[in-house]
Amino acid sequence: MSTLIKNWRVIDPANNRDEVCDILIEHWKISKIWKHLDALVENTIDASGLVVSPGFIDMQVHLREPGREDQETIETGCRAALAGWVTSIVCMPNVKPTADNQTVIEYIISKASKLDLARVYPTGAITKWLWGSELAEMNELKSSWAVAVTDDGLDVQDENILRRAMQYAKNCDILLMSHCETNTLTDGGVMHEWWVSTQMWVPWVPAITEDMAVYKNILIAEDTGARLHLLHNSTSGAMRAIREAKARGSNNITAEVTFQHFSLTDEACLNYDTNAKMYPPLRSQEHIDAVIDAINDDTIDAFTTDHAPHTQPDKLMAFEDAPNGFIGLETSLAIANTFLVETGKVDLPKVIQKMTSGPAKILWIPWGNLSDGSPADIAIFNPKTEWIVDENKFFSKWRNSPYIGHTLTGKVIHTMVNGEVKFQDWKII
Repeated sequence: MSTLIKNWRVIDPANNRDEVCDILIEHWKISKIWKHLDALVENTIDASGLVVSPGFIDMQVHLREPGREDQETIETGCRAALAGWVTSIVCMPNVKPTADNQTVIEYIISKASKLDLARVYPTGAITKWLWGSELAEMNELKSSWAVAVTDDGLDVQDENILRRAMQYAKNCDILLMSHCETNTLTDGGVMHEWWVSTQMWVPWVPAITEDMAVYKNILIAEDTGARLHLLHNSTSGAMRAIREAKARGSNNITAEVTFQHFSLTDEACLNYDTNAKMYPPLRSQEHIDAVIDAINDDTIDAFTTDHAPHTQPDKLMAFEDAPNGFIGLETSLAIANTFLVETGKVDLPKVIQKMTSGPAKILWIPWGNLSDGSPADIAIFNPKTEWIVDENKFFSKWRNSPYIGHTLTGKVIHTMVNGEVKFQDWKII
């Protein structure tokens, strides 16, 4: 199969490229990028006025399978990913049974391979059953091709166990991804501590619960030398702690933010909208401003969705009882383009870097670039197309999104994985 994409603005941060040119794809790989290419090919795509970039690598996705196929499956999650220009998914271990062993990891890899949609990289658990008390067999998980270990939405509260986990991860040379929360400070809270939570009269979560846990994780990582990736950071204190660590030369520490934590404030929860209930909770504007500053000065290395589908009955529960999280794969690019690029807060090449080469570098995987000879994982999008988020058009199994009804700017036209068009004109190919 050969494809020629013509007249496109190529943004490839891994190779410091931002120019209008053509790309030739042969035998599933990028053969050549140059201006005014001519070649005898089977398929030509005219991308005039469009942007072409590497596909997004999403480091935090809940696919729910095995065990909770009522919420999402590997297939529906991969379809949603392709609709949002995501070509590689890192899925979380909070499935049933927990991905703390070889069998579950190999099941996920096998199922994703047979579907042949997006690339799927499973993570294993840090502790067995995500209970925070007994370490999982990290060497077994790595040998089964788990790309990292994490207890996902649960912080390992016991500092001694967390230190042993990082020592083990260091010895296995596997990435440890940590959710940062101090349980004794969270204490059942469901919203950011600010005037909104007071008005709604619901239990609140102080920002310091994240700040303290980020410092704890950083200090232990510096002590052990483990590769630490900090998940879904959301507070100004977390940004400060990460920035200080990097200034000290802690090159083994990386960090991410989610799209919701730079685009929505806690005011989205007014009227008890459970689609806006998540963890970490949506924060006030001062924290969003700190997050955007951290994106611009590269304190933050990657963007993630924390895609978390839930059934409608679960999200229809009272605000305090409803589960955290929402679906984010299909709106990711448009949110970043709308709230960062269109507002002039962050330029498009930096946004794409945080979604492509940034995650690839953290995960040690060979995607996220448009280098000659690389597998052609490519996204083509129109940065100026406006569209309204319609809950009836989601590819994900459920509809729990706080962006429903919002007008976003930037729409995916094509998504290619390994040189094959998988998504085109809002259809899975």
